[in-house]
Parts: sequence; structure tokens; C-alpha cells
Amino acid sequence: MQSVLPTHTEEQEPPRKQSFWRSQQGGRVFLLFMSVVGLALLTLLIKIPMWINDAKLTAMIGRFENYPLPPGTEWMDYDGPDASIALRGNGDHCDYRARFTLRTSLPIRELTDYYDRANIEGIEEAPPAITVWLPESSERSAYHSQGFAAGVVIVELYDSTGPGLDFRCR
Repeated sequence: MQSVLPTHTEEQEPPRKQSFWRSQQGGRVFLLFMSVVGLALLTLLIKIPMWINDAKLTAMIGRFENYPLPPGTEWMDYDGPDASIALRGNGDHCDYRARFTLRTSLPIRELTDYYDRANIEGIEEAPPAITVWLPESSERSAYHSQGFAAGVVIVELYDSTGPGLDFRCR
């Protein structure tokens, strides 16, 4: 048998392989990863309050849709309400609005009385303001061919809360 002499002396240590994470390339990967995580957290910080307020608006819309319509009233080509959350006017609050288009045979006074007595919960338990609009006819109106004698009305729900962390309400 032949013996192999070591290529280094006892005073010299063999070169050690540097860990990937301590290398320049590993540091770049780590910084990229942390940037992505930071951006994701910032996005969530902004989006979560918006999702919470969207869910509150959706719940109020659901309570209105589940409330019985007045007699002689039906949904008009229902594709869902026109709904929004925003800051309207000045101040530090959040406004919730949903509009529904209905067709009714009731006189407007009976319809407004019906919704004045309606027990529909708003965003934070108190009932929302409910307004009944009678749109005026014009030749370019979406409902002109059906005529407003057909009883087309817009019912608007409106509620307001503090702004919370939702940037739409600042």
C-alpha cells in the first residue's frame, strides 16, 4: 500500500465552502424575498380594511334584497345594485350607498311610507337612510321606451360610519 501525504500542513486549514446565504448572491435573494414579503404585507394592510367595509356593504344590500318588496312592486331587470363606498363631502367618515331600480304600481307616497316603516338594519345596526327617487323621463333615458307611467323608481340606501383604516374614506 502506498500512503498519500496530505497536501496541506497543520498550520493551514483546508478552504471552507461559504454558505449560500452568506454569499453576495444569497444576500440578493434574501433582499428580494424580503421586498416581496414587505410588499405583500403592505398590500394586505391596505386591502383588508377595504374588504371588511365591502363585506359590510354587501351585508346591508343582502338585508334589503331579503326584505319583502311592497305589494305591486318588482325588481327592474335586476343585475344587482349600483353600490359604492367612498368619502362624500368633507370629513373623516365612510359613506355606504346602494341604489336599486324597481317598478311599482304604488303611488310614490305609499312607497315612501312603506320604506319609512321598513326595519332594515344598516351598516352598524341603526337603519340606513332610505330615499325613493322618481327619475324624470328623457328621450335618452334607459327606460324611455317603457315609459315612466310604468312606475320606475330608484330606491337608495345610505349609511355612514367612522373611517377606520379604509383609505377610500379619508
